[in-house]
Amino acid sequence: MAGVGSMLGTKALQIFDETVSVVRTTLRWVEFYKHESCGKCTPCREGNWWLIQILRRIESGTAKDDDIDTLLDLCDNIAGRSFCALADGTSACVTSAVKHFRDELEAGSSTPAWELFPYERSALEAVAV
Repeated sequence: MAGVGSMLGTKALQIFDETVSVVRTTLRWVEFYKHESCGKCTPCREGNWWLIQILRRIESGTAKDDDIDTLLDLCDNIAGRSFCALADGTSACVTSAVKHFRDELEAGSSTPAWELFPYERSALEAVAV
């Protein structure tokens, strides 16, 4: 997996179609990681909180010009600096989202994710109901 730039993580596989917002999905994953954090490590505890604040701005269409760079900077300061691999998982999902879907994150500076990917069309939201 490392040879192709990935990792097993929790060994869970989630597949989404084009109706699902990467921003919304990444935000939900980071919220999960924050919830699961024991809070012992400052990078994980504080870093996850800040990642969520920025991803919420991007999701709502009110992102600042440097928010994506700040996400990547936070991930650089979180990954490899905690007692367990939880922070690494958080960083991996955020950096992967930026690497592969940067254009969708950039759209968050002017357009809310729910306009780009309406909830009623989203396969992710349909499954959750």
